[in-house]
Amino acid sequence: MIGVLVGLLCATTWASASVMMKELSKKLDPFTLNAVRALAGGVSMLLLALVTGKATGYQALTLERLFFLFSSVLIGGGIGDTLYISSLPRIGVSRAFPIASTYPALTLLVGLIFLREKINLATVAGLVLVLAGIMLISGLRAKNSADLALPTTASGIAFALLASVCWGVGTALVAPGIEGLDSLMVASVRTPAYALVLCGIVALRKTYTDLFELSRKEWLILVASGVMGWGLGSVLFLLTVSLVGPTRGAILTSTAPLFALPLSAIFLKERVNLPVLVGTILTVGGIILVSKG
Repeated sequence: MIGVLVGLLCATTWASASVMMKELSKKLDPFTLNAVRALAGGVSMLLLALVTGKATGYQALTLERLFFLFSSVLIGGGIGDTLYISSLPRIGVSRAFPIASTYPALTLLVGLIFLREKINLATVAGLVLVLAGIMLISGLRAKNSADLALPTTASGIAFALLASVCWGVGTALVAPGIEGLDSLMVASVRTPAYALVLCGIVALRKTYTDLFELSRKEWLILVASGVMGWGLGSVLFLLTVSLVGPTRGAILTSTAPLFALPLSAIFLKERVNLPVLVGTILTVGGIILVSKG
């Protein structure tokens, strides 16, 4: 039950970060946006690990574990997040989010084939209900969102689908790397390493000059979304996978649209009505089945 609660809390942090960075995705390219967010999240988790004494666990990080952990963050976080952010200006968050959120199905396949993860019927049924609920909730957001003014481009859909593939593979790769390790300690190494790679790419592309044009408020939002999404969100995600496994963890954390809805209603002025109730019931029902599985 604890793993389920942690997974839902992770989904909440990701939903908050997604809503926060929507407007910034129109001003910054994906690499620059993700570099600052990952750096903010990575530094905050590194400092927290040092303060809490979790850094003493670094000696347990073998080369094999580092391979899985770094591969997961580069594929899922680096490539996946970049593709997702690239899809936002093309088809909008209301279309991109539900498409990309299908990644638990891919995680299930990878887990079954390569990790020999044990999946029962309740988990599969829960996956179907959660995905159906997400589609309903996100469908409502599309009807009430200014994103409808955006044309549905093939490149935007392709980016969102590829983001789903990367997130699915990245989630599955986390499991063998984090087994038996502290989540905060792992996040304090995994996220800063990813941030350094992105910062190098930004330096080579010389897109860091775009950051000078941001206002103080936009900087605050950018850093806050990084601490929330790449900092706290990373720790909660790793903890979820270690507690319930990659497939169930992916299903639980994919419920972010459910939590993004009230945030969108408050900050983006999107209306809420009957489809939300149906989508919520389906999603909650799926969560219950996953928790039982």
